[in-house]
Amino acid sequence: MAMAIRPRIEQTRPAQLVEWTLSGRIRIPPFQRPYGWRHENVLDLFQSVLQGYPIGSLIVWQRPADAETLRIGPLTIAVEARPDALWVIDGQQRVVSLVGVLAASQETADPRFRIFFDPRRNGFTSAELNQQAPDHWFPMSMALDTAATLAWQRERPWLTGAEVARCDTVVTAVRDFPISMYVLEGDGAGLSRYAEVFQRINTSGTALRHEEIEAARRASVQTAPSGFDMLISAVRNTGFGALPERLLTQSILAVQHGDDSRELLTGPAGEKERDRVLRVTARALEATIGFLRDEAGIPHLRLLPYPFVLPVLTRFVVLFGPPRGRAAELLRRWIWRGAVLGAAPRGDTAALREYDQVIEGDPVSSADRLLALLPPYEAWEPDLNAVHLDQVQAKVNLLGLFSLRPRIIGRTSEFDDRASTVMDPNRLMEAEPLPLVKITVLGGKVPGGLLADRVVHPQAVSGADIHRALFHERFEPGVLESHLIDAEGLTLLRRGREREFAAHRAELVRAAIADHVQENALFGFPDGPDLTSLIIPGDAG
Repeated sequence: MAMAIRPRIEQTRPAQLVEWTLSGRIRIPPFQRPYGWRHENVLDLFQSVLQGYPIGSLIVWQRPADAETLRIGPLTIAVEARPDALWVIDGQQRVVSLVGVLAASQETADPRFRIFFDPRRNGFTSAELNQQAPDHWFPMSMALDTAATLAWQRERPWLTGAEVARCDTVVTAVRDFPISMYVLEGDGAGLSRYAEVFQRINTSGTALRHEEIEAARRASVQTAPSGFDMLISAVRNTGFGALPERLLTQSILAVQHGDDSRELLTGPAGEKERDRVLRVTARALEATIGFLRDEAGIPHLRLLPYPFVLPVLTRFVVLFGPPRGRAAELLRRWIWRGAVLGAAPRGDTAALREYDQVIEGDPVSSADRLLALLPPYEAWEPDLNAVHLDQVQAKVNLLGLFSLRPRIIGRTSEFDDRASTVMDPNRLMEAEPLPLVKITVLGGKVPGGLLADRVVHPQAVSGADIHRALFHERFEPGVLESHLIDAEGLTLLRRGREREFAAHRAELVRAAIADHVQENALFGFPDGPDLTSLIIPGDAG
């Protein structure tokens, strides 16, 4: 007979969560949802900790766990088997955020885990890897290390007494912050029957669904994931979307540089070698995705114009490390020029082979050779009738609209209860088959193109709701502008001149998309090495 599940209530603290994670006691099952918080969510979490606000209870299931390599936020940890592991049933986002920030290294690239405390404004902020953090920002990765904290303060004698006191306050707040934890024990046979109770316990984040609890139960009784499963999990944790197996395989082959390496996946290759290659691929893919998201402005796989650039960039990262400086700029141009000129005129497979072969020598020359393989420049303009994601131009269009940081027009509990919230492209692309909603009641051909009559928006708010809101509601400054609905367009719409509204908005949309492409593709700008790098010191005259 199955043992009854009897939750016991315990209390833990961030330092203990970090210790448990590093020792392998904390385990996170492969939930349906990857780690999906934005850096704003992480900042809010730490602000709540500083102010002593509750952040919700954790729910964990205590049961054995096998030896494995854990990937939690920016951390990769090889851990031993243990009989008392705590599988996180609810609270994954909070645990990964706290542990990821507090245990992150200085080389962590993901801005969600590069969190600093600014004692001058008494708040938290994040920074990109290539962003020079001001010297008075205190790295939260030091908060649990007394010696490092004191050394940081000694090295900055110019800090005021108030600033030092604020740093001490945040360190104490983080170390002493109490976190309630419900610990479940038993064989899990009846775990799913407690879904309603768990939802009542859950007071932070998105409500845990019945099927997610069941998935966690199944996952926690499975053996440690295979190397390929580890690779899939590492990519999912980036929040970039689930990569199809073919794309993952192409990335592994790019790391190995050649079709002969297929034997690694299917042949008698040694387990250690296979594991090594998969780990190298995982790290390279994480860096590649970071570049696509942070430098190329492509937040999700579904918006990547040509997915084969992922294994090409993975090969680049393995050889030269994450793209930086001039190389990063040229690669951004390559991606965006290819998106509008056509990066694969002979098909993806042939393009992948050609691009892979020119990555050698040094990063800038390799990026320049990738650019040289693109078709010659031809004048182009956005196609506003491209609105389906199987079209490269539709992805370009959506990226242009996302660059405007579009905001919620109507209320939707799925994303936020507040209208005017800036939408998160990652979350929207994960949730929606096509994140476009009609504005008007026009049917048939739309003047200027279909996109003139559509806004980027969660479909939880219908076109009728948006149409009604545009006619009757007043909006905070910037909300309608983020959708390229200006005062003239709104007047046309409210006077019932919908075809004129669409034609007017089409010009605004077309210009915004074209400007965004040019900003990234830099047509007409010289490629190759940065000319300033060729100047010999003392040779200017």
